[in-house]
Amino acid sequence: MAALGEAPYAFASSVERERDNSPEQWLERLGWGAWFVAYVDDQPAGLVAGTSWPDEDPNRRHLISMWVRPSHRGLGIAAQLIVAVRDWAADAGAHELELWVADGNDAAVRTYASAGFVPTGRRQPLPSNPAVGEEMWVLDITTAHRAQPHEAAENPG
Repeated sequence: MAALGEAPYAFASSVERERDNSPEQWLERLGWGAWFVAYVDDQPAGLVAGTSWPDEDPNRRHLISMWVRPSHRGLGIAAQLIVAVRDWAADAGAHELELWVADGNDAAVRTYASAGFVPTGRRQPLPSNPAVGEEMWVLDITTAHRAQPHEAAENPG
């Protein structure tokens, strides 16, 4: 909820949509893939999830819900979270990792480009705000898997 409240421009959902979820709904969501949480001094500093969609190419996984707490941006946390999802996807046998970046989220663009993602040109409206567009980016994890994380500009939102 902190991520959605702080960076509503970066997510497909909103605080209003999520605030009334039951504990069972949150637990169900945790089962969609793999969730990674970064901690600094025993406090959550960032999160990301990796998932796949049942009706999709089994060689592709998705990086979703990336967020780093503003007070912890610039510390390399986003790069470490990306590596966690990339390695999870590669261990599952995927060849590609994709994500969507909202227009205007320049810090996220820098972070993902530093990690090796490239824009595909595929676009769609941001589900939480159709007035804003977003673009799909993809990483070929057959060549990137297990490489060292890049130092990245942070603020993926």
